[in-house]
Amino acid sequence: MNLLVLILTESVLDKPDSESFIEKVIPNFWAFLVQFIAFIIMILIVIKFAYKPVANFLRKRREYVESNLNEALNKNKEADLNLEQTKSNLQSSQKEAIQIIQDAKKQAELERSQMLEDTNKDIAARRIKAEEELEISKEKALKEMHDDVIDIAMEATKNILNRNISEQDDQKLLDDFVDDLIDEKVEK
Repeated sequence: MNLLVLILTESVLDKPDSESFIEKVIPNFWAFLVQFIAFIIMILIVIKFAYKPVANFLRKRREYVESNLNEALNKNKEADLNLEQTKSNLQSSQKEAIQIIQDAKKQAELERSQMLEDTNKDIAARRIKAEEELEISKEKALKEMHDDVIDIAMEATKNILNRNISEQDDQKLLDDFVDDLIDEKVEK
């Protein structure tokens, strides 16, 4: 260590002149030129064998990353589009389902109204038919009653008069009598 300090102090203490300064900065021009040329050749070799493959690798890697990024963005856009389309389809399906339910309710209401109308028509027709049958039965009963009253009256007349009246007279008397009875009954 002493030796190093001694060398350093001697070199520092000496004042360099311009030639020694140039020699210290550029010790040997030819050595410098050879080293510089070797350095340039080394740079060319590094560029040829190391830089270009590395640059190609980095370029390919950048392209790969960019393509993956673009693909991911495209898939994201496609997913968003599919999501919007799915939402739209869901909304239209819901609207369609609501419309189907409303149509079914309207159809059921129409069918119920039609069934009520048919039932009312059937009831009205049966009522009319029953009233007609009742009227027919009433007329039939009146006719039977009329015939029975005539027969009874004829018998009573024969017994009272003990004689035979002509059949036309009998019939006229009985018809008048029965008509009077029926008129009195109807008026009450």
